Amino acid sequence: MADYKLAYSKILKSEGGYVNDPDDRGGETYKGISRKFWPGWLGWTIIDALKKAGKFPKKPVTPNEIEIDVQLQYEVSQFYYHQFWSKIGGDKIKNQSIAEMLLDAAVNEGIVPAIRRAQTIAGIAVTGEITDELITKLNKL
Repeated sequence: MADYKLAYSKILKSEGGYVNDPDDRGGETYKGISRKFWPGWLGWTIIDALKKAGKFPKKPVTPNEIEIDVQLQYEVSQFYYHQFWSKIGGDKIKNQSIAEMLLDAAVNEGIVPAIRRAQTIAGIAVTGEITDELITKLNKL
């Protein structure tokens, strides 16, 4: 089966570090997680506490420049796992490349559009929902 940790590491490379750009429609964002679109994410509580303690940057930085907070990094990983990987059936897909492409599409375009595209490619009914039929077809590619 596809390995979430490998797929996750690739997502992080493209999602970057921390930015709070008022011209960006997502606004304040950490590793691709926008406060505007995901205000209930537990990581924001950690980030806010780090800010209060003066341990979080006020300007855009790359991931390597951020002081690593283990719990925050765990929350990022769990976010991508639960919000995307599990919803695309990543643990059931055998081919790592296919799982990674589907995860990337889900993160950047949305889960339903990503699944619809996969269903179209697989030649099955387009519902936007992960089904056993889709997983079986993807695993035959």
